[in-house]
Amino acid sequence: MNTPRGVWLDDLTRQEAISRFDGNTVVVIPVASGGPDLPHLPLKTATVIARALGQKLLERLAIVMAAVVDADSIRQRNMLGQILAARLDGLRSLGARRLAILDVGPSHDTPFDIAGDVLFLRACDRSDPDEYITSCMMALDPRSVRMSLLPAGSRSDAFGGERGMSGEVDAIAAALVSRWPNLG
Repeated sequence: MNTPRGVWLDDLTRQEAISRFDGNTVVVIPVASGGPDLPHLPLKTATVIARALGQKLLERLAIVMAAVVDADSIRQRNMLGQILAARLDGLRSLGARRLAILDVGPSHDTPFDIAGDVLFLRACDRSDPDEYITSCMMALDPRSVRMSLLPAGSRSDAFGGERGMSGEVDAIAAALVSRWPNLG
């Protein structure tokens, strides 16, 4: 495992966070949304993938990763928007100015309104979301996949999950560096 260039926000003290934000550090809020309704995957699937993508991003870029927001546990869309607005306001009150939301889910809709100064990124938005998400879980937490319940003919495998997540991280990192070139 690489030495991370970034850090999880909840590993910092308030003063350490304020100090980092004074330096124009980018803060990413991962949102685990649209978890699959598949009989072979646990309810934690979207959250596990969001956390893993966040960790891989920290290994590549000097960013601060906020705690994962579990959108699937929030029943009403407007509540998710309110929760994210409150998180963004809290980060801004600490001095954060460079903010991004990483929506980790196969949905094609933006489930909330985002201010123009917040970069919106999407992961796991694929033509084969069930196979991809299953492959990711085979790579990240293989014991949680109910193999006996996999659909016949499934092409899911751990290697495909690792390769897919690597491609996701490349694309997300490129989008972050494109918006804030001094990250690269």
